[in-house]
Amino acid sequence: MKSAPLATGWTTQRQITRRGVLWLGLTCDVRCKFCYDEKVSLNAKAWMPPVEARAAIDKFRYFYQNEFVDFMGGEPTLHPQALEIVRHAADIGLRPTMITHGMRLADMDHARAFADAGIHDFLVSIHGIGDTVREIHGRGRDNYAKQVAALDNLRELGIPFRFNVTMIKDNLTELEAIAELAGAKGARVVNFLTFNPYFEWTADPEISFQARHSDIAPHLARAIDRCTALGVEANVRYMPPCQLPGHEAHVYTGYQLPYDPHEWDYNSWYDAGHEGKPDPAWYLDASRRQQRRHNYVHVPACGGCALRQVCDGFHKQYVTRWGADEARPYDGPLIDDPTYFVRQQRKIRYPASDGRPGEADSQTLAATRLAVGEDGRAGVKRQRPRRS
Repeated sequence: MKSAPLATGWTTQRQITRRGVLWLGLTCDVRCKFCYDEKVSLNAKAWMPPVEARAAIDKFRYFYQNEFVDFMGGEPTLHPQALEIVRHAADIGLRPTMITHGMRLADMDHARAFADAGIHDFLVSIHGIGDTVREIHGRGRDNYAKQVAALDNLRELGIPFRFNVTMIKDNLTELEAIAELAGAKGARVVNFLTFNPYFEWTADPEISFQARHSDIAPHLARAIDRCTALGVEANVRYMPPCQLPGHEAHVYTGYQLPYDPHEWDYNSWYDAGHEGKPDPAWYLDASRRQQRRHNYVHVPACGGCALRQVCDGFHKQYVTRWGADEARPYDGPLIDDPTYFVRQQRKIRYPASDGRPGEADSQTLAATRLAVGEDGRAGVKRQRPRRS
């Protein structure tokens, strides 16, 4: 059943995110040049069966007490039972998001079907303007036009949406234009994502499209300013704060992510087994584990930085390729509060759900494992080949 979008406002209060994440499968109809899943074999990209998806959704809501869930792919709108999965999440009070390239939503009937199923919002991957989109996608025709048509459909239907943009050499000069598009079409949020060589990219020392932080920063700073002027929340993912002086309030390394309501709960993401809501000290430890899991390191200059306990530093591959000369340590007393900068940012505020969620069958929850391994793709690890 269709549900009305949650009323929103603005806040500078920072609370632990209540958002789960579930990879529904790695199948996709485009081949983005930076995709983490492009090097995964086809037989490892199978869709998650709906019964398993429903079990995971129940665990997010009833055991971990999440209030939102992001459905990932691949391209999750291609899942044969996508609407059924969205409807189940909405029905139990877990507000569902689809992370998508959006092109299938250019069909109004398809977009309306998601509205009727109870979709909360869409997180649309907008990696460029015009022909840049097609070049990054590697497949398709009129890709950008389809994305724009999709945004218009979502706006007409009253379905909120946000943007993701992965920053690479191809699109740096278009970051401001993407901010303008967000304002013109009514996006609530733009997430500017630093490309990080996770998963199958880790062993590649010379990634052709990868950009240096110092090359990204001038374009990114202007895009953040434009978003702010247009009333659009702007977030930067996995770039050390010292790379964006004056814009640190927008920067989220793994230590700040737990305080962004649009990011994922480390507890449910990794099926850590803590019922309900652990305290901030638990999330600080989880952030340290995330830093190690994804191979971030502190370079020598970080040793004297006031933020060294609440900043990931630089990715190991990045340092191997370009060295450590970009690091700019902060002076002053040691800071141990991950929200030191981000608590100054005005962010979208969603009202909390009413009361504690209901309860699922205890045997079902006990049997439900999200099959998360070191790569962190919740729910799809079991479908990938074992590594020797």
